Order: sequence, then structure tokens, then C-alpha cells
Amino acid sequence: MLSINEYLCLRMTVEPSTEFVYTVHDGGRRFILNLNSKTCSCRMFQLDEIPCPHAWAVIKKKNLVADDYCSDLFKPETVLKTYDVPVDPLPDEREWNVPKNILEEVVLPPRYKRPPGRPKKRRDKPLSELLFGKSVHACALWTPWAQYVHVVLSL
Repeated sequence: MLSINEYLCLRMTVEPSTEFVYTVHDGGRRFILNLNSKTCSCRMFQLDEIPCPHAWAVIKKKNLVADDYCSDLFKPETVLKTYDVPVDPLPDEREWNVPKNILEEVVLPPRYKRPPGRPKKRRDKPLSELLFGKSVHACALWTPWAQYVHVVLSL
């Protein structure tokens, strides 16, 4: 998301209002950005807690570090802390204290049956495909350029 937002900010212009408040012009629309409170009138900055394209435009103009404007939830240190909690091994099954209502509960298999065959691969799409879609290859089409190449190669 950060790289997409950074790419989208390239066509924007920035006007400072105060030290922390900026007006960002994006294709005829104006957005008000406050770097101090990490808010933007598009509301993406507040909801995603990462710099929106308008914030990226200001960050690039002021030569700031984008990591300072991302939530701590997305930083590697925070992600690593989620694995700091130790997992204690379970005692022998005969020593478990299971409530009676849970022992009486019947667990049924799922109603959904997996279709036969190999599952389709899920792949991460590159940034260019996300922004512009898949490109159409026209190598089979006979264009004047292809005709020229064919003539040159046959000589």
C-alpha cells in the first residue's frame, strides 16, 4: 500500500498553510493535510494509519521519513513482539479440567466439501498490474512495424 500511495503522489502539488498544515492539489481537488495530528480530509490517513497519497506528497516535498508517520502496528518491532508470548505445553489429557457443558457438546464435520482437483495458485500481483491491469500482448497481430521487421530479417 505504501508503494502504491507513493506512486499516486507524483502528480500532486503541495502548498503550505502553516508549519504542519498543507493543501494538496490532486487533479482539480483540494485536500487539507495536518502532519502534526496525522489527519487528511480524504480520511485514508486516519483509517489506514499509514500515509495516504496526499501525505506522501507532503513528506516527499519536506524530505521527511515516512516511517515516522506510520502506525507502530506496521513496524517490524511490533510484529516481532506478537511472538514474544511463551506458549506453555499442555499437561497429560487425564489431568485436563474440561467443563461438563463442553464435554456434552456435539461437534459435526463441516457442510462444505472441497471440490476435486488441484487448487488454483494465489499469487501476489505486481504494482504495475494493480494500477494498470494486465497488458495485452499483440505479438500475433500483423502491424506495419512487424511487416518491416519481417522484411529486414528475410534479407
